[in-house]
Amino acid sequence: MAATLSQPAPGRLRVQWGDEVREFDVGELALSPRLGRLSRQLRLPDGGQLEVADSPLLDAWLPAPSRVEAAADWLERRRTTMLGAAVLLVGGVVGFFQLGLPWMANELAPVIPPAMERTISRQALALLDSTHLRPSRLPAARREELRVKFHALTRGLPRADGLRLDFRDAPSLGPNAFALPDGQVVMTDQLVALVPDDEELLAVMAHEAGHHEHRHGMRRGLESSAAVVVIGFLFGDLSGTGSLSVSIPTLLVNSGFSRRHEREADAFAFALLPRHGISPEAFARAMARLSEGDGETTAGPIGYLSTHPPSHERIEAARRAAEGGKENGR
Repeated sequence: MAATLSQPAPGRLRVQWGDEVREFDVGELALSPRLGRLSRQLRLPDGGQLEVADSPLLDAWLPAPSRVEAAADWLERRRTTMLGAAVLLVGGVVGFFQLGLPWMANELAPVIPPAMERTISRQALALLDSTHLRPSRLPAARREELRVKFHALTRGLPRADGLRLDFRDAPSLGPNAFALPDGQVVMTDQLVALVPDDEELLAVMAHEAGHHEHRHGMRRGLESSAAVVVIGFLFGDLSGTGSLSVSIPTLLVNSGFSRRHEREADAFAFALLPRHGISPEAFARAMARLSEGDGETTAGPIGYLSTHPPSHERIEAARRAAEGGKENGR
């Protein structure tokens, strides 16, 4: 039923529908916030409500909205200001993910207790051992030989005390190596078989040592957790798994963090290897072996989903570092 609103006296509001008339003190009424030019809800003291067309009279008759509501209404009525605010919001979000969140993770990672790093690493390796990894089949002498070379390579690094090299047979993972947060580096038998040159294997080890020195394991965990919370907040889904609108941006952001870590570890290896008489060219050769037959597809949009930079990019970076080392040695 249609109703008519009027103001019989300051501070009073009259509602009339049909033959019935009621008057209220404006303090007893609640008006929903303005949203563009949409209708607004006028809530009555007895629980009833009226849907009323937006009108300047409503603001004149009823108590002024809060400052937040007034500011939001002011923004909504000015397209240029609204577009500017949207640009600032997008810029702030991009800046947070590109600079703010990595900086916070980098600052927090060093204060995480070593006991927590060991616990996380132990649990992660136990899960992998139960699913993808088996005891190494490499001869004990070969394993010990590589361990000695690894320790010689990493001796003197700031976090060298935590570094250790272990081996696993991993038919499902293939040639691979990874570093756990506590400094344990795991190399698969398949990688040792694929890369017969020890300098190339040491180049891969130097890369993994870079992950440990930069605390990438803990930084990745911190960045991923914060990304889920922030993106969930932005899209209204704090579960982080409820919709593609949250899961896809989270995947893209986390993949970007991972690629950044890989580039940092590569740069660390390029700086460490020459100090031990090994050219970064060894890393380029190792990457070339690993990329052969992988069917790697990191060009175009799909590259944004990859956790590693394209192999050709990493090979070129290693060769540039090798050439730079030659020029500096002249």
